[in-house]
Amino acid sequence: MTPDVPLVSIITPVYNGSKYLDELIQSVWAQDYPNIEHIVIDDGSTDEGATAAILRRYPHLRSWSRGNLGQYATMNEGLAAAKGEYVCFISADDVMEPGAVRRVFVFFREHPEFDGVIGCTRAMTEAGNPYAAPPFQFVPVRSYAYFMQISHCSLYVNREALLRRRLTFDPSLRYIGDYDWLVRVVDTLRIGRLHFPLSTVRIHRTQASRLHRQVMMAEQRRIVTANRIHPWLFTASRYAYILVHDLAKLYFAIKNGGIAGGARLFINRFWTGPSEGPRRRR
Repeated sequence: MTPDVPLVSIITPVYNGSKYLDELIQSVWAQDYPNIEHIVIDDGSTDEGATAAILRRYPHLRSWSRGNLGQYATMNEGLAAAKGEYVCFISADDVMEPGAVRRVFVFFREHPEFDGVIGCTRAMTEAGNPYAAPPFQFVPVRSYAYFMQISHCSLYVNREALLRRRLTFDPSLRYIGDYDWLVRVVDTLRIGRLHFPLSTVRIHRTQASRLHRQVMMAEQRRIVTANRIHPWLFTASRYAYILVHDLAKLYFAIKNGGIAGGARLFINRFWTGPSEGPRRRR
């Protein structure tokens, strides 16, 4: 690591992630920035060694496998192991946008007063086609508690600032520890903004936001209370977030699948309920 080109640590927890992990690793490897370490921790995958086999194909990774501890304990482990001046957490089913780390480096070089920087986030389907991105990405960063417009895969933070302020993940949370962590980060540190997409998240049917909605909502209420978030404003902003995101998804469904695609989305939405919000993703 040199002062001119600081090391950037990309941290990925993975659990049974063989379907998309290759694509993520290659998107990090293809970055046009010369000083990156990519830490990938296999959190006890049960896919008959498929995830571990992918990791063995990439000797440049800092990777290891061990028994299952949970996503947020694994992210804390990655943070403790990281050597970079800046860190970013990205899930195994997402990808980094080309040039993301270089743009982050330029931002910190020009704005050393900030502890972190948040960029925009795109979204894609399971097949990798464009999808409705999270809304409200340009509202003030400190409004994150109400609009949840930040994806941790588009946030780069000074590692020492995180450790000094004890901004680690709460491993007692099962599904939305990223939301809890981000609320505390933006409330404590100086976070700047880049109006450029730094990552793309993948939307698929096996996400916890679709499968464990009731537990997630209970954890959400716990975090709202603990961080003194105004409950009425929170509820109103969540309905606005869901409405805007549903309209955007309807647009993409009709664009890609015609009226039948829009009808399928409506039926799925009616039976399963809202699928937005912080997601437990690896």
